[in-house]
Amino acid sequence: MTDKVKEMLNGYHAIIELPVQWGDMDLANHVNNVMYARYAESARVAYLDVLEKENPAGFGTTIGPILAEINIQYKMPLRYPDLMYLGTKVIEMPDECSYLMESLIISKKHERVAARAVAKIVSYDYSIFKKTPTPEVLRKRIEELEGKTF
Repeated sequence: MTDKVKEMLNGYHAIIELPVQWGDMDLANHVNNVMYARYAESARVAYLDVLEKENPAGFGTTIGPILAEINIQYKMPLRYPDLMYLGTKVIEMPDECSYLMESLIISKKHERVAARAVAKIVSYDYSIFKKTPTPEVLRKRIEELEGKTF
C-alpha cells in the first residue's frame, strides 16, 4: 500500500483488500453498481470482526446488526484487473439503536477513491424480530476503537 493510499485510509479501521473480479463487471466494462454494496458489506463485517476479536465472549447471542439503509457515492469506475482497499469506521451513533458506518473503497491501480458508502446499521434482536438498543459493551468498544464518545 502506497503512502498516498495510507493517507486516504487514515482513521479507518479493519482495512481489507479485495480483488476486482471479472464477473463483477457489466456490459459497460466496469464494476456494476450493485457490487459496491457488497464490497461495503465485506468492509462492515471486517470492522465487526475486529470488535469481536477484542471481546471474544461476543456481544450477545440474539442481538446483532441489520442494515437499515445505505447511500453510495460513486467517484470513479472500477475495472478488472484491479485490487481494492476498503476501510471502515463508525462516524455517528444518532440514537440508542443505530450507528452509521462509513466505508471507503479505493482503487490500488489508480490510487483514487472509487466509492464512499454510508450505511445505517440498527441493533436488532433476532429472537423477537425487533430493533433494540445497541448493547453497551458494543457501544463502548466502538468508542474505544474510534477514540471518541458518541
